[in-house]
Amino acid sequence: MQYIRVILPRGKGSGFMKLLKDNGAFGVSCFYGEGSAPSEILNKLHVDKQKKEIVTALFDKENTIILFDKIKEKLKGVNTGIAFATSLDRKDYTMDYVCLYVICDRHQGQKAIHIAQENGARGATLVHGRGSAENVKSPIFLNMAIEPEKDIVIMLIKKN
Repeated sequence: MQYIRVILPRGKGSGFMKLLKDNGAFGVSCFYGEGSAPSEILNKLHVDKQKKEIVTALFDKENTIILFDKIKEKLKGVNTGIAFATSLDRKDYTMDYVCLYVICDRHQGQKAIHIAQENGARGATLVHGRGSAENVKSPIFLNMAIEPEKDIVIMLIKKN
């Protein structure tokens, strides 16, 4: 079993969801994020955030090569997206990259991205979420549960 993530410019997610479903993937979902690629000029202008969609899915190991060939064909151009998969079955599989997830308080994600880029990371995707891994009941205000908002930073880092 493989777990795939495809990070794309906003508006391209539906097409990739269909591609994945048509090729045997299941549990296909899509959510919004923000991309951040290093560019000094864009950073200075404060327009270094790009709207992204993250498509995730599960698929059988047998379909990996066929599915990635089709994804590579769609992602041929520069800055069209990135796709990666991890095995849910094998522990001995080696890859050239690792996926780093950083979960931090809301509005701290950009700080984490800038620190990573200062240390050699090339890009990242920022996702906004809420909730806590702690086993604590959320406080209630006006009949609504108050959950802490978080930033989730996703980065692919080359193994050294």
